[in-house]
Amino acid sequence: MIRKVFILIFIISTVLISAQREVLDQYPHGQYFYAGGINEFNKEVVKVVKQQKLLPCENVGEKYTIPIIVNENSTINYIKDFDTITIQKNKCAFDFARKIMPHLKRWIPAKENDKYIASITKIEIKPFYLYYSKDDPRSNEMKNPVYEKGMKSFASEIIFIFNKKVKKNEDKYASLTFVVNEKGEMEGFEIEGNYTENEKKDIVDELSRIKGKWKPASFNGIPLKFKLRQPLRQNFDVQIENEENMKSMNQMMYNR
Repeated sequence: MIRKVFILIFIISTVLISAQREVLDQYPHGQYFYAGGINEFNKEVVKVVKQQKLLPCENVGEKYTIPIIVNENSTINYIKDFDTITIQKNKCAFDFARKIMPHLKRWIPAKENDKYIASITKIEIKPFYLYYSKDDPRSNEMKNPVYEKGMKSFASEIIFIFNKKVKKNEDKYASLTFVVNEKGEMEGFEIEGNYTENEKKDIVDELSRIKGKWKPASFNGIPLKFKLRQPLRQNFDVQIENEENMKSMNQMMYNR
């Protein structure tokens, strides 16, 4: 449901003025904040990046979602973002976004009851992808990393390593995340789940010794780091448990 909110907008002219305004918290369904829709907006953003010669961030994964208000007269205002921690972690992307916005001119205000009304929208900016984007972003090509021996082979190696830590028939769950860097090397292993810290350490040691190279992920031919996640689950098997119990009972009978 679209809600109307009241927000304080600060406009700097010769003095600082504050005014309370009625603003939609998001655009109504089927309406878009820029002429031509998302594709045209993306094309213009890429054009601005190239014209202004904006450089990508050193951290490929850096991004920032900039909140703005599109006014009734098709101008925009920034909304104060109080999440200073996120801004600090993504300062390059934050600055990048602020440099783009003034060059975009075809904003479309929201419409309600045949009347234009200001509305909030949030735009995600990823400097790396914008910098290396083609003029028409619809023709961009993103490729995931590929293990040279095949992904099935890699999955088998992972399962073999984890299963060595399963000492009995039990429910066991883990989530493995790691990064394939620009050189096709694995790094940054992280394991969550019901394995002990020592087991996790042993598993990471073995994972880091897996032989085989990766073809790194790429965006329009530019290699980049890519994080992968692999869930693993060992389910409790009632039949195996019953067989184990039967073996134990037989052993006890025999020892008598």
